[in-house]
Parts: sequence; C-alpha cells; structure tokens
Amino acid sequence: MAKDYYEEYQELFGDEEGYKEVDRERKVHKKKHYFLRFLVFLMILGGVYLFLKSDFFAVKEYRVEGNSYYADKEIMGMSKAKTGNNIIFESGIKEIEERLEKDPYFVNVDVKREFPFTLVISVEERPQTAAVVYGEYFIVISEDGTVLRRTEMDPELPLLTGLTISKMNLGEPIQCEEKESLIITLKMLETMREGDIYFKRIDVSQVIIHAYIYDSLIVKGTPGEVMNSIQGGELQKVVNRLFSENITRGTIKMGGEDYMSFTPEIETD
Repeated sequence: MAKDYYEEYQELFGDEEGYKEVDRERKVHKKKHYFLRFLVFLMILGGVYLFLKSDFFAVKEYRVEGNSYYADKEIMGMSKAKTGNNIIFESGIKEIEERLEKDPYFVNVDVKREFPFTLVISVEERPQTAAVVYGEYFIVISEDGTVLRRTEMDPELPLLTGLTISKMNLGEPIQCEEKESLIITLKMLETMREGDIYFKRIDVSQVIIHAYIYDSLIVKGTPGEVMNSIQGGELQKVVNRLFSENITRGTIKMGGEDYMSFTPEIETD
C-alpha cells in the first residue's frame, strides 16, 4: 500500500531530481534575462552619451550680464571664450571664470550653462569711485580703495589730491599715509552719488577737507560732516539756492549739528 502512495506522489509531484533540474533551468533563464537587460542598459547609456557629445550641445553663443565698465566684446576677449566646444564636457567654465577674476574690476564672476547651446557670463564689477594723481598718471580706485587701473587720460571722476601714496598695485587697496581720511572720504563719495551731488575735486591732505563743486565753489568740513549734510539733503538745498541766484563762487563751511554758512570768499586754507 505504501508503494502505491509513493507512486501516486511521483505522478503528481515528480521526483527530487526533477525538481533540481527545473530549478537549474530557471536560474539559467534568469541569468540570461539579466544579462540581456544589462546589455540593453549599456546600449541606452552609450546612446545617451553619444547624443550629449554631439554637435547639438556645441556652444553656439555667449551672453554677458552685469557689466558696466567693460563692453560685452571686451569681456569675451578677456575670457578667451570659444564657440564649438561641448557645453557639457568641454565648456571651459572654470577657465573662463579664472581668467576674468584676474581683472581687478570684477568682484565676482559666474558662468552658467543655458541649454542646449548658450553660456551666460554674469559679472559683478567694482564701481569706479575716484581717481588719484600718481606722477603723470591717474589711478582709478573703487569704493573700498582697490586700484582698478592706471590711465593717462582724465577718467572724469572725483579727483582726490593731497594723498601721500606709499604703495599702488593693481587689484590691491591703495596704501597712503592718510588712510583713515581716505576711507571716510570714499564713503562720502558713495553718499554723494546717491544724493545727486557731484564734487569735481577733493583735497584730503587735512582733517578739514576741501570739496570742489566748481573750481571756485568749495565745501569745507570733515568728511563725516559733509556726508551727513548730503544724507539729510541740506547741502543740496544750499547748492541749489546758490545756483538759482547764479552764484558759483565762494565757500560753504560745515559746522556741528547740520550748521552751514556761506561766504563769497574762496577759502583754501
């Protein structure tokens, strides 16, 4: 009777060796299935790579943003940016940024991809704030005193006189004996631009500066006093009143607590 049960079991479920054989066939089939999937994946990956390396992603144009002093073409020349390179693998972004950052005018340079074929060069420039006479040249400096360039031409910026310069290197803060006076005068000039008033020349050789609106119209006071009067709008009111009366000669003297006086005499001492 037991044999009949065993025979029935084999007929229904097969023997142990049969199970092992079927299991091996399934494993081989799975391995072949995974291998084919892997090959398809490699083919897709290779196709994507070839597409990304194709001329479709070649750099065709550049766009410059944020520049004021330099023209677009000048920045392109300085960066040595080229068209035709692959925007993904051979864009040269790092090299472009490094070349431009060597110029003292640029505080920050950021180059970004704009797919499929444009590189955007964004720059942040130091503003030209003033000029200093240095021998036969004019030294243009920014609001923090950084030396931006040297030129023989008048840059048509407020001219700072009376400085004793000890060091002047491009891209570095100008060094002079009147350091504290220079720092606060540069802050005053920033306020001047915002306050819609213009000084042609400023003598900073003394604590009391002489700021020339015209060659014959002078503002006398400490840089702090002049800055406060501009921020409060008081100096602009005085200058506008003088202009309305066709007065372009004399001295506007600053005092404490927003006090100002005017004399038609030119006081240069």
